Amino acid sequence: MERKFQLLPGIVQVSLEHGEMPEDVVPILSEAAKLARARGRHDLLVVSGVDDPATAEAVSMALEEIHTLGAPTPRIAFVAYTLSQYSVYHFAQHYAEKFGMVATVLVSVPDAKEWLGLSKRAARRRSMSPAV
Repeated sequence: MERKFQLLPGIVQVSLEHGEMPEDVVPILSEAAKLARARGRHDLLVVSGVDDPATAEAVSMALEEIHTLGAPTPRIAFVAYTLSQYSVYHFAQHYAEKFGMVATVLVSVPDAKEWLGLSKRAARRRSMSPAV
């Protein structure tokens, strides 16, 4: 499965594409959570791409693994572009509550970034930067 990690202020964005096995999602989301923890970020932005094979069971296992990492409880924004992906991540949104995580499923990256407060963080950083 192809994955891409991007470090954003307070967030790790992971894109999932071209997978074959649903369980491929588990180590990728776990790795993203570990990266977030190591880099002082807390939240995850998961973008479901072309051929994301995630199932409710696989995403549940990933959330359980993220919880066992002992990292601060993240907020997770799932972005799904197809109906099947949306239903999987909609299930994950509710399953995350079991572990004290706050999650949502959205259909656009800008909406997800706004939900995670990325635009507010960027504005705060700009206002704190010295004028040139």
